[in-house]
Amino acid sequence: MRRFLSAARSLPRPLWLLAGVLGYTAYLQNPREPLRPTDLPDGVGPITHRLYRADVQGATLDAAAVTALVGQRLPDLAPKVAAWFRGLDAPLPSQGGPPIRPGTRLRILMTLTRRARVQVQVMEPTRLCLRTLRLHADAGTVTFRALDTGPGRLRLEIETVVRAASWPDRAAYLLAAHLFQRLNWEAVLTSAARLGGGQVAAREHRTREYAYVPPAAR
Repeated sequence: MRRFLSAARSLPRPLWLLAGVLGYTAYLQNPREPLRPTDLPDGVGPITHRLYRADVQGATLDAAAVTALVGQRLPDLAPKVAAWFRGLDAPLPSQGGPPIRPGTRLRILMTLTRRARVQVQVMEPTRLCLRTLRLHADAGTVTFRALDTGPGRLRLEIETVVRAASWPDRAAYLLAAHLFQRLNWEAVLTSAARLGGGQVAAREHRTREYAYVPPAAR
């Protein structure tokens, strides 16, 4: 929480206010088919590809065990000021609801201004994948991966491959949302490392953007 407050204070006030206005503008949007799964063709602007990596030491659980825990507890790992998760069709497991499984849909309030919906698409032994639904700031996927790299050592990754869902969302991302996305996913990786009994020894973050090429034009 302190990192989020510090990041917010580091932004120029006019920039922060403008990002909030843009986020709330997007919040007010009521798209058709709000629960339809979306992918890159449904977005606007370039593809934004971000990778967050944490190397963990002192882990007492292996990659598969950590992935299983993250799959059920991801909604509780994200700082609520950045991404407040709740169940869409049923309560979360931590609230007495059924286990999260492929097909589970979640609702999110991002940075307290933007509504979002996602669906769990893949739950494999060391990989989880969430897909955006139409009511979201992005269109694309978020993937969590875990890898055993040695005794007591893990590599945890979160990869996002998305396009902005609308031009107000794109503007909000450029102004401030990119920072809060990074803080959110790095916080999730830190919490995942703790679930595995370890601590983060090193981090890496990469962001690149490139033009979206429609499939028909390839």
